[in-house]
Order: sequence, then C-alpha cells, then structure tokens
Amino acid sequence: MTLLSVRELRGPEAMDLLTGKWRELYADDRSATPFESADWLTAWARQLPCTATPLILTAKSPTGRIVAALPLARHEDRMRSQISPLSGPHAPCLRPSGPHANDPAVARAFAFHLLLAAEREDADVALTTVDGDSPLGHALHLVGADISWTRTAPARTAILLPVRYDSLTPSVQREHARRRRTWTRLAASHTITYTRTRHYQDLAAATTAWTDLRRRHDPLQPEPGAGDWRAVLEKVGAATACIATLHVDSTVIAAQLCLTRGPHCYTLPLATDTARRHLAPGHALLRHLVNDLAADGFHTLHLDPTSWQHAGRGQYGAARLGPRTTRTPDHCAAA
Repeated sequence: MTLLSVRELRGPEAMDLLTGKWRELYADDRSATPFESADWLTAWARQLPCTATPLILTAKSPTGRIVAALPLARHEDRMRSQISPLSGPHAPCLRPSGPHANDPAVARAFAFHLLLAAEREDADVALTTVDGDSPLGHALHLVGADISWTRTAPARTAILLPVRYDSLTPSVQREHARRRRTWTRLAASHTITYTRTRHYQDLAAATTAWTDLRRRHDPLQPEPGAGDWRAVLEKVGAATACIATLHVDSTVIAAQLCLTRGPHCYTLPLATDTARRHLAPGHALLRHLVNDLAADGFHTLHLDPTSWQHAGRGQYGAARLGPRTTRTPDHCAAA
C-alpha cells in the first residue's frame, strides 16, 4: 500500500474514534495486543491531565478507509508541546492498530508526519518503547534524530505454553528444583495459596493488593505516570484483565497483573513483598501462573520488557516470536 493520507484527530474527534471505529480496527488486526484495545486506550485517555488531549494519527487508503491508527497524546504544559504515546508508560510497546498496521508504508507515513510535527509545529515528539525491529521502528530510524524514541526489547518475547521443563538446560532445571524444595519446606508450616481472578469482584479486590504491594516496594517514589488503575481495570473488565496472587497464610507476597487476547496473555510489572525476596516470590508465582494458563488453553505468556521476568526469560524457555510464529501446545492439538 503506497497511496496513503495521514490525518490527525484531536480531542473529541479522537475520543469518537476510540469509542466507535477503533473496535473494528482492533478486531481486524490479528497482531494487536490488549494494550491497543478501545477499552484500555479510552480508560487512559480519560485520565489525561487538563493540559493534555488525545491525538490519533489515522492512515487512510485512496477510498477513504482507515487502514491503521496510532494512539498518541499531546501535552501543552511546557514551552514546547510534547507528543507521546497515549497509554505510556504503561503499555510495553507502541505500535499502530488496524488491518494494515504492519505495512511498512503505513509506518513511514506516520513517521514522516511526526517529523513534520517536530519541525513545523514546535512540538517535541518523544515516543517510548518502540520495537526497533518493527516497521515503525525502522521508519523512525529512517527519519533520523529529530524524533526521540526509545528502542525496547522485542515485544513478542514470550514463554511458550505449556513449559517443557525437561527441555531446559540442566543448570536451569536444578534452579527450579531448588526453589521447589524451598516452597515445599515452607508449606510444611504455612498455608500457600495461589489464585487468579476470573470475575470483576475478585479483580477489584486483587487490584487493591497489587497496587498496595507496588506502593510498599518504594513508597517514596511514586510510579511514573501513575493513574487510577481501578478505573482502568473496571473499564477493561475481567474478560481481558486478570491478577494472579500468591499468599503465604493470609499475606499476599506476589501479585501479577495480566491482560489477555485470545490464547495470548501479557504481563504488566510484577509486584512482590520485598521482605520475602529470599523466597523468590516472583518465580514461585510465575511457576503457578504458567501452569494455570496452560491448563486454560493459553498458548503464550508475553513478558513485560521492563520486568525481571524478561531478563530471566531463559528460566522458562522464552523465545522471540516472529509475526507468524505460533506453536500449538500438545494439550490443544485436537482443538
């Protein structure tokens, strides 16, 4: 696709697209993640400060059909305006949405439009967490240094489910065995409970535990871009969002927020009790989570690029998945 026109939608026009046509764009994009859903983006758009407004770039075909859209926000609280991702810094990767979201021509059209905004409109363009190997990443590299963007780790680094522990290296298998022994000893004198939410009432209660754990991790340093997570998860709903928790007796020591789409699950930053770090609660929760997701028919657990889980992805056989790379788990082969 080469003949494209790019248009900016701001404020009410952008919100109209998010609450209307965006659902169709999302449904027609098989590569889209739940961080591109209308509910997720609308929830964060409604939390923008009064000095900011949603800004969506739309790419249209010669027939006038929107084939892709890029969700951004324009902030006016500085001497120079700033354009940044709409749901940043919470979404792990910025990408367009729509049936032609992966078309290099679409990515180039968006990149050059942003370049013009940076040069002519006295606006700073600061795009965080762009996959450098994606069409948008290549296009931003092509336009040069006038657009500030942060290359993130590949957004499609994922644990394939079910995890085949016997295929991991001997040293990794020994690490898993050592952690299991630690928790077996702990279970002899304490009650260990794992749960994953499936209904909104459970999700609302688990959200409190997740946010409390994150706050306790560093109470003096509020989360960058912190917003009302309860409002976001209420909008997204229990069909898309879930929180896995691990309790020792009545105390939550680890909580993992996830978003799902089809057979794919995506993690957000993990929250753990730092006083229990000697138990490696994040690993313990992740072991429960991958087994639980596999039993529910999920194929992949995509890891948040900013978390320790991504750095330790080899512990669970995680791999970089290409755009068409899939694997049908053994227990789903007949489905």
